[in-house]
Amino acid sequence: MVGFRTGIAVTPAARAFEDRHPDVVVDVQRIEGDDQAAMLLDGRIDVGYVRLPIDEAGLRVTPLYTEPRVAVLPAGHRFAGKEEVTEADLAGEPLVWHGDPSTQPTKRPLRNAGYPVRGVDETLEHVAAGRGISFLARSASVFYSHPDVVYVPIPDLAPEQVCLAVAASHTSPVVDDFVTAAQSTAEITAECGNYEMWQLGGDAVTRHA
Repeated sequence: MVGFRTGIAVTPAARAFEDRHPDVVVDVQRIEGDDQAAMLLDGRIDVGYVRLPIDEAGLRVTPLYTEPRVAVLPAGHRFAGKEEVTEADLAGEPLVWHGDPSTQPTKRPLRNAGYPVRGVDETLEHVAAGRGISFLARSASVFYSHPDVVYVPIPDLAPEQVCLAVAASHTSPVVDDFVTAAQSTAEITAECGNYEMWQLGGDAVTRHA
């Protein structure tokens, strides 16, 4: 069982893995930031595509790639039509974020809007309702759309780090082979969340694979 966070495509690694293990079916399960470590440690998933931060105690964590962030703005926001925004542009905006304010990616934390969220779906609903702005990895703009939300690049924020994680106690040649497959296809996986890549044609990522 492979866990994955929103916006991360498991398919490239699964194809590479299944070439070596045609008898093994790669099943998948979506995970969120507040349960990604727990699901690895209690065995609900064998390996996970995770996003930092994560409590690494008891885990083997392998960095795969980084992903730029975008600002998530209500469609009527004054910066909704800009090609990009800066952290300074958004100073003073209420932020729709999950419960741990220390994980905000801004250099100066924004005021918490008071709506803790678990995933992208909840984030988009609160932003669409005008309760604040948020920040997500770029892949959200590829995998998720909402008629009342726009995504605007914000280059001065640190990118999100995507990693592969396995429980340190979970030793298996099959799991190790999946880790190897994930490392070898990390660039392709990153491109699955790249809107410019999709603009080249619907099967551009598949051809690259």
